[in-house]
Amino acid sequence: MPIIFALAAWWLSTVVLIYRAGMPKKSYTVTLVGTTVVALMGIGAIYMSRHDMTAGGSYLAFFGALAVWGWHEVSYLFGYVSGPRPEPCPPGTQGFDKFVLGVKTCLYHELAVVSTVVAMGVLLWNATNTIAFWTFAILWLMRWSAKLNIFLGVRNLHEEFWPENLAYLKTFVTRRKMNEFFPVSLTFSVVGLLTLGFLAVSAGDDIAERTGATLMATLLALALLEHWFLFAKTSDDVLWRAGMRSRDDGGAAAG
Repeated sequence: MPIIFALAAWWLSTVVLIYRAGMPKKSYTVTLVGTTVVALMGIGAIYMSRHDMTAGGSYLAFFGALAVWGWHEVSYLFGYVSGPRPEPCPPGTQGFDKFVLGVKTCLYHELAVVSTVVAMGVLLWNATNTIAFWTFAILWLMRWSAKLNIFLGVRNLHEEFWPENLAYLKTFVTRRKMNEFFPVSLTFSVVGLLTLGFLAVSAGDDIAERTGATLMATLLALALLEHWFLFAKTSDDVLWRAGMRSRDDGGAAAG
C-alpha cells in the first residue's frame, strides 16, 4: 500500500501540474489559490502527525510534505516566486558567469524552499514522527540534483512540459548525452535508496517505521527514474499524456 500510495501521489500530482501549466495565464491565479489551500492543509497534517507513530500518521506526514512542496512548485513554475533576474542568458555567457545568472533566475524560490526546510526542522525538532521533514528533504535535494544535471547538459530537456513563462530557461541549458555530475548524483541517490530499503525491511512489526521508510524509498526511486529519463533514449511522454491535453486548443479553451 505505501508503494501504491506514493506512486499514485507522484503520478497524479505531476499530471495535474503539467495540465495546469498548459492552461491560459489567466488561470494561474486560481491554480495558486487552490495550491495554497492544499498547502495549508498539508501544514496542518504535518503538525497533527508529528507525534503520531502509526501507519496513518506516516501517510499524513507524507501527504503534508507533498502538499507544501506542491505550493513551491506552482509558485515557481507559474512565475510568482522566481528570482531577481528571470530573463534569458545573454549570448556568449559561459562557465561560472552562466551559473550565477542561472541561480538568479530562481534565487527567491530556492531561498523559500530552504526556509521551509529550516521551519519544518524547527517544528519537528522534538517530534517522534519526522517523515514529513525527510520527505521534503528528498524532494529538495533531488530537485537540486536534477537542476544541476540539466544545467550541465542532458539528452532530454522535456521542455514541452514547461510553462510558456519559463521558456527563457532554455538559454541556460545544453543537450549532452552525459555530464560529469550524473554518476555522482546517481551514486548518492542509490545509497540513499538502499538505506531506506534497509530501514523498511528491518522495521519488523513497527508498521509506522516500515510505512514511512517505504513511502520515502518509493519517492526516491521515482526521483531516480526522472533522472534516468533525462538521459534515456526512450521518451517518458506516455506517462504524462493526460497532462498534455491542456496544450490542445480545446483543452485550453475549456480552462
